[in-house]
Amino acid sequence: MSSFKTLVNIPGRPRADIQVFDSKVPKPEEIAFLTQPLLKAVVALGGELKDIHAKWAIGGDAGEIVKGVNVRTDYLEILTTKEGCIEISERMKDYRTLEPATVERKLAKEADVDGKMYPVYIKSHYAELSVNKVRVEIHGDEQIKVGEWDWGDPLDFEPDYSYIVGKKIPIVPLRLKSELDIGLGWLDRVELISIAIMSGQHHLAEGGTRH
Repeated sequence: MSSFKTLVNIPGRPRADIQVFDSKVPKPEEIAFLTQPLLKAVVALGGELKDIHAKWAIGGDAGEIVKGVNVRTDYLEILTTKEGCIEISERMKDYRTLEPATVERKLAKEADVDGKMYPVYIKSHYAELSVNKVRVEIHGDEQIKVGEWDWGDPLDFEPDYSYIVGKKIPIVPLRLKSELDIGLGWLDRVELISIAIMSGQHHLAEGGTRH
């Protein structure tokens, strides 16, 4: 679905596919794991949200970790629609720490466009939860803006699914993440995603749990 949308609106920049790097056996320090607090929070979300109407998926660094990308994080992100943000917030109101509202913020990392650096902004219908002491950010209809160019289209996707401790969990697909990273010039992240795809190492939790 995202192929027909402009996710990162930089005129003249062609859409690129995932770059392929040489496959290698990952070293122990290169194997990705969800920590136990994150794992428990993901399982809790899977149970609470299994029958909601809105499309949703675990995104951000945690979503990449589930798919085997060697990154680290201590919080979760959910990508959904504006309506999904409201529905999830209401369904999990006992965990809610921030009511849904439209929020715009600047990312710490800048975009690299032909060697020039530009600020990156995201805008979404945003809410926060605290699940088992883990911060959960909910982004509905998230959009990305680079420099003074126009906002991109809201992120849309068909989720992948992973079974985590018996729960079927929707995950933002790596192809969408790679497309965004290429558009932003974040080739270090593109390489990590490509290595994960090539290695096929999809580790979920400390202790060796996998999907």
